[in-house]
Amino acid sequence: MILDNIQNLKRYKLPATDKILKFILEHDCLRLPNEQINIDGDKLFVRVMEYIPKAVNPKGFEIHKIYADLQYVVDGVELMRIAPADSLSPKGSYDAKGDYQFFKATKAITDLVVRAKEFAFFYPHEAHSPSCLYKNHTKPVKKLVFKIKV
Repeated sequence: MILDNIQNLKRYKLPATDKILKFILEHDCLRLPNEQINIDGDKLFVRVMEYIPKAVNPKGFEIHKIYADLQYVVDGVELMRIAPADSLSPKGSYDAKGDYQFFKATKAITDLVVRAKEFAFFYPHEAHSPSCLYKNHTKPVKKLVFKIKV
């Protein structure tokens, strides 16, 4: 897991960094419609989202097997929660089409505050629970979730 400002993305040498930064530079990210946009076939795409964060993500923690997530907060602030694998219990089976499985975590949960112009990167198998309310920040969050096949 990585948390940093988007301007520092290149220092991590993550997959698809150049394509992600090119996409961000070439688009007015605040005005993108809430939809999925293909960038490089099934190797790289982005899901554009705008929402009011919830006190707790009702789905729990998610894990992916095929795709890494680069979650870039364009505007607003949210809490993303992480948990170690040994604290997880499945809430359902793995959905291969959507590349996710949800889990409940009961211990060792860490909260990350992600502000505008910051990103969080989650490798496959790293449990994360995004889109949570940070303190009393009830303004909408605009976020781009880049899905990177690894």
